[in-house]
Amino acid sequence: MSTLDTRPVIIGAGQDSRPVPENLNTAFGPADLAGTALREAAGGLNAVDVCFGVRLFGDSGPAFPNPFGASNNFPASVCARAGITAERYVYSHVGGQAPQTLVADAARLLMSGEAKTIAIVGAEAIANIKAAGKAGASPDWNESREEPLEDRGLYPPGPFIVSPAAVMHRISAPMYYYALFETARRHASGKSAADYRDDMAALWGGFAAVAADNPFATERSGLSGEAIVTPSATNPLVSTPYTKAMVARDRVNQGAAVVMTTFGHAKSLGITDVTFLHAHNEATDCTPIEREVFHASSAQAAVLRGLANGADMYDLYSCFPVVPLEAMELIGLSRGERPLSLTGGLPFFGGPGNNYSLHAIAEAHARVRGTNRTACVYANGGLASKHAAGLYSGEPPEQLSLRKEDPVEPARALAGENPSGRLLSYTVEHRRGAPSGVLIAGETDEGARFYARAGAERAGEFMERDPLGEAIATRTEKGINQLI
Repeated sequence: MSTLDTRPVIIGAGQDSRPVPENLNTAFGPADLAGTALREAAGGLNAVDVCFGVRLFGDSGPAFPNPFGASNNFPASVCARAGITAERYVYSHVGGQAPQTLVADAARLLMSGEAKTIAIVGAEAIANIKAAGKAGASPDWNESREEPLEDRGLYPPGPFIVSPAAVMHRISAPMYYYALFETARRHASGKSAADYRDDMAALWGGFAAVAADNPFATERSGLSGEAIVTPSATNPLVSTPYTKAMVARDRVNQGAAVVMTTFGHAKSLGITDVTFLHAHNEATDCTPIEREVFHASSAQAAVLRGLANGADMYDLYSCFPVVPLEAMELIGLSRGERPLSLTGGLPFFGGPGNNYSLHAIAEAHARVRGTNRTACVYANGGLASKHAAGLYSGEPPEQLSLRKEDPVEPARALAGENPSGRLLSYTVEHRRGAPSGVLIAGETDEGARFYARAGAERAGEFMERDPLGEAIATRTEKGINQLI
């Protein structure tokens, strides 16, 4: 057998996307969506050696409740719906990086000869969950499978992505962290709020246009960039600089699947129109407040530099603008130079929990298989914490690179009580379109970092004066630094 015959390839990919049904008591669940996608991806296969399942949001922690139950073995339930069996069923860790990481895991098993065919499946029916809850309906998605499940658990070994200081200051939703990153990045760029808003509008308008032409996308109206970033009664501010239309859209019913094997086995099945994995990088960062550059992730840079340069097309993870904007800078891309999203991005295509990037990989397969074009899929999990990127092409690589970097160590200390220094970043929280408080990231003269809060009565001065870089002082009350 030649070396080329051992190379891992994608031989099939499938996607499913559906609106909320009329009868919510019998509404389909995520296993149904992923099962349809797997049936398409598998072609005529009726068995695989391993089926990896991307962890459902309902199994990802108390912040993502699913009151309608779930299978005790999600990948086995998906396979059953597709008429496929597997010898092993494996359930991934939490994080948007998981689909790309599972591709690398599959590649290692295939090259070692431990498996011949592997499926990766994932889905979310969050739109049905929210609609059924609002309507008082009760679909039953509980399912008991007898097949054993290898559950990897919520988190891999290593540092936690949230600092106790952030928890103490009630910085809960990812939106608030990314809003702090966004404002800090804007300040570092030297741009005014208006000019930076134009950058976000141009980027998001391009993504929305891609989603408008994608039959699997949830938001296909093709909103203009100006409409996306401009607050209105139907598009209120949620946390400056973000409006509702700018953030990842989780109200989706979407599923995806890919099937992988080696090139040699693909040929034995009569399949030559394949997609080769050329490279994979992954890395994990420390908590945001401890990073050397607050708005930038060293792990993101380690993953993208080298692997991503010069691809013909990209899918840059797009939960919030700061992530693809920073990725573009690292890679050296400008808007309009080449595609930056294959799906339309999380605010417009949709954000199906941990599984978004499996849709991007499916799109990459559809576009590069059997050609000499290359596609880079960049995935992000946590708080710009967990990063993974894959490079794909219809032509084989001279050498396959699979890299996993050591976790990034903290670079900054945390300040003690009553910290003072300069305003590093801020975001004004909004509830129903009205300011409700201010979240602050600060830095002491010695370079230590701290979080702080201010009440809604201080919101106006931040929105009107934009006091980035100015001196601030705080008073610590019950562990919370209050701006004074």
